Amino acid sequence: MKKAGYIHLIKRKSGIFLNFFNLGFIQISNIAVQLLLFPIILRIIGIESFGLVTVINAYSLMIGVLVNYGTNQSGIKDIALVKTDITQLSKLFFTIYQTRILLFLLSTLVILFLYSIDLPNIKYLLFAIPIILAETINPIFFFTGIEKLTLYNTANLLAKISSACMIIFLFNPDSGAWWVNFYLGMGNLVLYAIVLLYAIRKYQLQWQPIAKNGIRKILKENSFLISNNITVHLQQSFFLFVLQGFSTPLILGAYSICDKIIASVRMMIVAFTYAIYPNVAIQYEANRNSWIHYKKQVNQWLAVFFLLFAVGLFFGSELIVQLLTGTNNELATTYIKTAALVPFFMALNTLNMVELLIKNQYKGLFYCSGFLLLVALIVGSLFINNIQPIQFGLYTLLIEIAALAITSFYIKKIS
Repeated sequence: MKKAGYIHLIKRKSGIFLNFFNLGFIQISNIAVQLLLFPIILRIIGIESFGLVTVINAYSLMIGVLVNYGTNQSGIKDIALVKTDITQLSKLFFTIYQTRILLFLLSTLVILFLYSIDLPNIKYLLFAIPIILAETINPIFFFTGIEKLTLYNTANLLAKISSACMIIFLFNPDSGAWWVNFYLGMGNLVLYAIVLLYAIRKYQLQWQPIAKNGIRKILKENSFLISNNITVHLQQSFFLFVLQGFSTPLILGAYSICDKIIASVRMMIVAFTYAIYPNVAIQYEANRNSWIHYKKQVNQWLAVFFLLFAVGLFFGSELIVQLLTGTNNELATTYIKTAALVPFFMALNTLNMVELLIKNQYKGLFYCSGFLLLVALIVGSLFINNIQPIQFGLYTLLIEIAALAITSFYIKKIS
């Protein structure tokens, strides 16, 4: 088969572009609602409380990553391979959820214990439990694996709109800023539950007894994957966590604005990754020789797009901050300008991650992310102790450059 044939085969047989459109729609709806909510939340609770709400949101999402235990990634591939076999599909589907629910219950017990000993700001995390539960029942891995995302798209958009409406109409600043994350989670929780029940009925998924062996298998096989996911999340959020304890609320708030913008772009890149993953995994098994050409061609398009995006982000930073906060926050503007190239390096690394996944290099992912976390810890500590706050935006840029260098080196080593 010619090199270009690999790309044509994916276009023709896998529906990759429809899949990307669907996943892109999910992330675009997330970003659109977030961008609409940013100025509202900032004006209601102020930039100082916004920083703390952002930190707790990051904590709850990290717990959600732990509860998912890598099944949002491995589940896509596994579902894609057994989607025509109802019996095997049912076993896989319910085993994944049994594993998630077990981990959710354990996580909730830990949060309740921390609340009982009155840990500072733990009330914020307690009210963020709906975010964790929503991630627990999130069926995106199933709909992505079977490549039918239209209903999920609709539910996801409605969930975000519901959360926005609850914050706008129900949130009372006097009742505490911790309600923000509660409402953000409740919209997702209700709509994900509806879509989950629909999937079980529509695709005739048969309830399976608790499969201890199946749960143990997921816990064992996904151990490196979940370790990678946790370390990646820590690498992305570590500096935010550090700022909570070692900086002023104003610095934390300004950095949180930049962090939210970068996180929004990251969701777009994740959408692209999830869109190509199930199809590329199948095609890679059928024809491995054309992967290098495919990767090179896609990286060229990603490089051009995100270089242009970086230019727009740099020169539009002041306007972005003005729209989000209603004020001219020079520190937030500086952070965004400094981090403008972050999405570029992030995008160039996305196919490296896909390559490691389709090659089942979960251990390699863990090694790469573990080393990157070590870099993040060292760089973050150096920044806090030696760098002026106005330069904190450089942290994110340096970490993304390191991520690209580490994964590229590892892939070259195993090739």
